[in-house]
Parts: sequence; structure tokens; C-alpha cells
Amino acid sequence: MKTKVFFLLLFITVFSVGVAIGMLFGIQKYINIKQLLEGFMEEKKEIQSAQLPPPSKEPVGILTVEQLFNIDTTTVKKKFLTKTIETYGDLVHPETDIKDITFKINGYVEKLYADYTGKYVKKGEPLLTVYSPELVSAQEEFLRAYEYMKKMEETGVEELIKSAKQLYEAAYKRLLYWDITPEQIEKLKETGEVQKTMTLYSPYDGWIMEKFVYLGSEVKAGKPVLRIAKHKDLWLMAKVYEADLPFIKAGQKVMVMFDAYPEKHYMAIVDYIYPMMDEKNRVVDVRLIIPNPNYELTPGMYSRVHIKIPIGEKLVLPETAVLNTGKRQIVFMQVKEGVFEPVFVKVGRLIDGYYEMLDGVHEGMVVANSALFLLDADAQLRGKYRKKEKAPQKPMVHHHH
Repeated sequence: MKTKVFFLLLFITVFSVGVAIGMLFGIQKYINIKQLLEGFMEEKKEIQSAQLPPPSKEPVGILTVEQLFNIDTTTVKKKFLTKTIETYGDLVHPETDIKDITFKINGYVEKLYADYTGKYVKKGEPLLTVYSPELVSAQEEFLRAYEYMKKMEETGVEELIKSAKQLYEAAYKRLLYWDITPEQIEKLKETGEVQKTMTLYSPYDGWIMEKFVYLGSEVKAGKPVLRIAKHKDLWLMAKVYEADLPFIKAGQKVMVMFDAYPEKHYMAIVDYIYPMMDEKNRVVDVRLIIPNPNYELTPGMYSRVHIKIPIGEKLVLPETAVLNTGKRQIVFMQVKEGVFEPVFVKVGRLIDGYYEMLDGVHEGMVVANSALFLLDADAQLRGKYRKKEKAPQKPMVHHHH
């Protein structure tokens, strides 16, 4: 029992001594840290005091806009302008070169020479042969009228001859109206043999673009049987935005490139500007005529169109030198180095990054070419615009030395 009490007292004594020592070290550490902080603050105060400039009796100067920002300048000058319009277009058949082949009588297709779409036919080649009961009756009527006229001529009676000739001429014209050629009619007179079929020949060179009948099909008067189109001269329907329309004139030459032949450049001519606008895309169709002598271009091809239009020599400024708010246009004239004054101007067309200058500037005037919004804000703060709006601007005179 005594042994246990002895060890308990020993443990309490050791623990108390440890706590006391820890407290002494903690107090000493706190004192050291506090001394260090106080010394650092005093040192910092000395450093800051040394960096502060001495008080000055003179007011601090305000930096100019040009000192704060490196403002580029440019000069009003004359320049030969060329308007470049880049757009796209689709190649199509000329409407004037598309021809529908029709029969003027009813019948049935017995032979079809133009037997597939895309076939090339030459002028005078047979297209199809049609059997027509109406045609047979017309030929027989013509032969009877021809025989009757010959008999009446033998009588020598003028009135009978005249009446017979009228019947003959009416029958002759009827065959012509049905596209029977004079040569075929003469052959009919010589042989007296009625042809049960009639062959239709191509009116000119071209491609069969559409075929509406097949072998054995019924042919109705007035209904097209074939559609032929040329490819020699094609139409290119270029899409021109409304802002570029004032520059387009009939007769202008245009450079065209096709994706199928990227290494080639084709020349076309502006033929017609359509009076209708695509309201969704804000474009107008401009018809170009492009020659196709080698038939290498095909309707449906997509093309890129480049139009270069010479405008002539104009007084200009870069677009970056004009502050255009829509209601007014302003340039900032350099009065002296670092000093700019706003000037109200009138601009014309914006052509390839340059404004036509119509009023308010003269050749040789130096104006700001950057930081226009900063100059604008500075002019508003200083009330420059109010002064200029109250007092009319005097015309500026530039002296050449």
C-alpha cells in the first residue's frame, strides 16, 4: 500500500514540474515573437518613410490622351478605289435556249430515236416517229384536193380553177401546220403514197434534258414529248447582297471560278439584274452570261464570283480613322502634337476599308487613326461637341509650304 502511494506522489510531482517548465518556455516564446514583430513594424515604417516623395507646392500635371495611349495618325489623301464583290452563284440553262418538242396532232410513238435523257442530238436528226390516224386523213384529203385542182385546170374555167386552188392551198397549209415539211409534201404529190407515220426532227443542236414519252406512248396534241437545251452559252445566277447592288451595272465583266476547275478562271458578262429580292437572305439574282464553247461546264455547277469595279480617284480616309455612329461621323484632327479636335464630316461609300470623304476634311489633314472612342469620351467631357453644334464650323484651309 505504501509503495502505491509513493509512486502516485512521484507522478504528480513530475507532471507539475513539466507543466511549470512548459509555461516558462511559452512565455519566453511569446516575448520573443512580440519583440520581433515590433522590430519589423518599426523597420517597415522607416522604409516607407524613405520612399515617400517630399511634398510639392506645384500641382501634379494631367497626362494627355496621347501620353497615356500611343495614338497613330493618318493623312487625308486621294486614292484610286476598286470595289471588290465576292459572292457565289449557280449555273443554269438559259431559258431562251430551252425548247419543248410537241406534236400538233394525236398519235402513238412507233419509233424513238432520242431514247434516253442526256443524249446529244444535232439539228436535223430524227427524234421520234408517230403514227396518227388524223395525219393519214389529212394526207388523203390533200391528195384529193391536188387531183381535183389538176382536173379543173384542164377545163380552162377560171372560176372552177380558182375554187380548186383554194381547196388545195387549204389542205397544203393544214399539213404545214402539223409540222410536215414542204419536202415531205412534194414527195407525197409525186408518189401519191400516204404516209401512216410522221417523223419529227430536232430543230437545233442540244442535249435531251427531259423525255416525256416512251416507245408506244400516246401522243396528245400540244403536249411536250421532249425538252432540248443548248450548253454553248450558259447563265450564271449570282447572288448579290443589297448593299452591293449600286455597284453592279449591265455589261460589266466578271471573273468566275468553279470548284470543278479550281485552276481556271472564266470571264462572264453581267446581263440582267432581277427586280425581285430574296427577303430571307437579302440577296438579288444577277444574271451573268458565260461562254461554254468546249462544253466543259454543266448546269448545276457551284461557282465563286469575283467582281472588281473601278470607282476612280477619291478623297479617302481609312475606316479606322472615322467614328461613325450612324447619325453622325467624326474625325479627330491633330491640332498639335498630343492635341486633337473633333471635326464633323460627311462620308460616302465604304469601299474596301476606305471611306469616301465628301465634306469636312481636306487633302493633307492629319487625323487620329486609333483610340477614337477615348478621344470621343475626352471630347464629351470637355464639352467640345456642344461648342461645335452651337457655332457653325468654319471651312478649314490647309497651307502648303
